[in-house]
Formats: sequence, C-alpha cells, structure tokens
Amino acid sequence: MKKVLLLVAAAAMSVSVTFAQVDDKEAAKAAKAAAKALKAEIKEANKVLREAQTALTAVDGNVDQANALIEVAMTNKHTASNPDTWYTAGKIQNKYYDKENEKMYLGQSYNQDKFFGSLSKMFDYFIVCDSLEQIPDEKGRVIAKYRPEITDLLSRIRINLVSGGVTYFNADNNEKAFELFAKYIDVADAPMFAQFNYAETDSLMPEIAYYATLAGLKLEDYNKALKYVDLAMKKEDVAQKAIEYKAMSYLNLGDTVNWLNTLKVGVEKYPAVEYFYSNLISYYNNNGNTADLVAFADEMLEKNPLPIFHFVKGFVFQNQKEYNKAIEEYKVAIEKNPDYTGAYRNLGICYCQIAQDLSDAASTLDIKSKAYKAKKEEINSYYKLALPIYEHLRKVDDGSDPDVKSAWTNGLYTCYYMLNMGKEFEEIEKIMNL
Repeated sequence: MKKVLLLVAAAAMSVSVTFAQVDDKEAAKAAKAAAKALKAEIKEANKVLREAQTALTAVDGNVDQANALIEVAMTNKHTASNPDTWYTAGKIQNKYYDKENEKMYLGQSYNQDKFFGSLSKMFDYFIVCDSLEQIPDEKGRVIAKYRPEITDLLSRIRINLVSGGVTYFNADNNEKAFELFAKYIDVADAPMFAQFNYAETDSLMPEIAYYATLAGLKLEDYNKALKYVDLAMKKEDVAQKAIEYKAMSYLNLGDTVNWLNTLKVGVEKYPAVEYFYSNLISYYNNNGNTADLVAFADEMLEKNPLPIFHFVKGFVFQNQKEYNKAIEEYKVAIEKNPDYTGAYRNLGICYCQIAQDLSDAASTLDIKSKAYKAKKEEINSYYKLALPIYEHLRKVDDGSDPDVKSAWTNGLYTCYYMLNMGKEFEEIEKIMNL
C-alpha cells in the first residue's frame, strides 16, 4: 500500500513539473510578444515624430500637417518625454508666428488670435523641451542642445506677450489679456532665463502685474486678481490702487481676515486715502468692535502720529456720545493738518450735539428762571464754538466736495438760528433755497 502511495505522489509531481514547464514557456512567449509589440509601438511613435519633423523642414513641407502629427507625438507616452517632440512643436508654432508677423509687417490682414496664440504656445512648448533636456541620461549627463537657441529666441520675443495682452485688454477680451500678461510674468522664472535675472532687472513686470490684476477684476475672477497684485504693489505710482484692488478681491471672496489686514496696510501706507480708513471704520463700527478700532488707531499712532488716526479715535468717541473726548481728538487732528476738512466738520457737529443735549435737558426748566438763563448761556456757548468752525469750512470750500458744502450750510443754518443772527440766517436760507 505504501508503495502505491509513493507511485501516486511521484506521478502528481511529474504532472506539476510538466504544467510548470508549460506555464514558463507561455510566459516567455507572452513576454517576447509584449516586447515585440512595445518595440513596434515605440517605432511607430518615433515614426510619427520624424514625419512631423520632415513635414516642418521639407522645402515643400506642410506646416498644418506637421502640427497635426506633432500633436499626436505630444500625447503619445513614448514620445511625450522626448525633448525633440517639444522642440519640434515649438518650431511649428514659430513658423505660424513668423507667417502672421510677416503679414503684419507688410501691412496685410493677419490673424491676430493665431499670431498671439502661436507666440504663447512657443513659450509653453520650448519650456517643456528645456525642462526635459535637464533630466540626466543613463550616464548622468545633461545635454542641453536646444537651450542656447530657444533661450535666445524667447528672450527676444518675450516682450510681444505684453503687446498681445495690451491688445486684448483694450478690446475688453480680459481672459486672453490675463493669459498673456500672466505668461510674461511666469516665464521669467524659467530656468533657461536664469542668466537674465528678470525678477531684479525687468522693471516692467510690476506694471504688467497691475494690468493682469485689472483684467482679473474685470472678469470678476478675484483669485486671478490676487495672483499678481503683490508684484503690482511694487510699482510706486499704482501701489495705492493695487492695495485697494487687493482689499476688494478679498472682500468679494468673503475673506474678512485678509480684507481687514489689507485695509490696515493701506491705512498705514496711505493714511490720507479715504477708501482704507472709511472701510475699517465702517466694519468695526457696524460690528460693534469700537474697542478694536481704538486699539488699532493707538497702534498706528505709535508707528506714525498722523492726523487720520486721531480722527478715527474722535469718530469712535463721537459715536459713543463722548463728545468732549472726540473734540480733543479732532483738535489734535486739525493741529497736525489745518486743512483736514473732515475733522472740522465733525468738530462742529460735536459742539452742536452737546448744545442740543443741553437744550433737551433744559426743556423741563422754567424759561423765566435763573437756571434756564444760565443753561441757555451754556447752550449758546457751544453754538458759538461751532460757528467759526463752519465759517472756516465755508471759506475753504472749493466746490470739489459736496459733503463740505452740506456741512457748512447745515451747520451755519443751525448756529445762526440758535444764536438769533437774523441777517445771516436769511442769507443762508437763500443759499439753501429754503
């Protein structure tokens, strides 16, 4: 019995070995077939690339045919990693570009979209070509045979990206304008351009960043508007507007934290610009964060004792009906800036408001009593303090700000009436068409 079992086991082992040999043969056969198929795939892919190159360089070559072939090569896994593919793609776009450029030079009708589209693609394709060339080969060598040529070409025509952006921007095609402005800025960081150090030497980039920001705002694409705004802020003559646009973009994105921080930067850099401080005041005031607003003003005063920050504190105290504190802040603001019409306006309002509050309190007194007469004199003393404030505003009003005229006409109307200045009161009524 044991002998039989051994024979059966031996037979089973023999069968397993036979099947294993068959499997090994099938696997080897399949691997050989796969290698052959892969070789054929690579050969076919390279054939397409060569055909594209031939169609491009032949005397009677067809650029459109070359372009159709290279588009296949750019998406084929076997040729997409070959620098030759992207170099050829860039040269094809260069052909299109040169053709349209020649028409433009000769004053002939040219295809604007094709001209600037080819220009843009040239940068895309040649930069990919250069990046692939930087990958070491199996021996660890980096052979950049195309870099000198394409660097020279792209550095000479890079400025035309700006021309395209301006052309589309003026035509209100902000999508294409942004694309070309962005490319002009972004390609500056390409390794092939390291020798030019564009970040330091290209003084035009902050201005292009500003127009890219404008294009993003026009598109109401606030992420695009923010993309280059910090670079735009480096251009002195547009920095203020750039900060405004940055704040506006954050506001439209609902990013309150960055909106407030940007407003604070704006107030610190441009304290006289109403946009920044008025938005901060409104936010803090509307949200009941007056303590934060006063703290912010104090922080700014430590850095730069500008009148605007005294005005901000005065505004907060005024809203809290702490008129005497507000008056002191407005007086300091005026002392630091004698032309500060906003501080004059609010100072006059504070004096009149104190007078009104005293008048309300005196309403319960007997008008024949000494207490009433004393209170009346006190009331009038505040209108007398307000009067020269409004007279000053009238004198300096140049008509450029309707709020200034509204302040002095209404203020003088109240003061003249309360101080029984009949002749002056009649005059102000005429001015106000009452």
